[in-house]
Amino acid sequence: MWIGSAALPASAATVDDPPYARGPLDLKRLTATKHDATAPIHLTLLTYGSWDASLLDVSGSNRIFFDFNPDRSGKPDFIGEVRFHDGLLWVRLTNRQGDFIRRVRAYHPEGDVLRTTIPRGLPNPDGNAWLAAREEYKTATGPCARGCADRIPSGSGWLKLTPGQ
Repeated sequence: MWIGSAALPASAATVDDPPYARGPLDLKRLTATKHDATAPIHLTLLTYGSWDASLLDVSGSNRIFFDFNPDRSGKPDFIGEVRFHDGLLWVRLTNRQGDFIRRVRAYHPEGDVLRTTIPRGLPNPDGNAWLAAREEYKTATGPCARGCADRIPSGSGWLKLTPGQ
């Protein structure tokens, strides 16, 4: 009998999404880690397709978002919009009203991977965090000409991240 373990840290929260959205940004897996209550949140987002970072150019309409819901209101209190600008990926963090909070770097180490780290403070509260990710993909013609979208977890659910678990 073989017993194995996933290569995820002990404090990882993960949610998978089926391949129902169209386009290269179709969301596959959201993984979040936070080793203790006051630690940064490390986010990894996998997509079903491979894409170039420039697909998220600041002047275009394609986007990946990270949603943060620390007060568990059901709506995102903070939004992290991933944008490609000056040859780098950035996450622009705002509150629900659109007020700028901070900007953090994002990384695209492989064609289907996006990573970022959210420091302690807004929107990363001490303790538990509730997270989601979503994408918007639009093409000039074809099935995504009106726009394709995906959210992980699907519907109105949230990934609960408990530090150190």
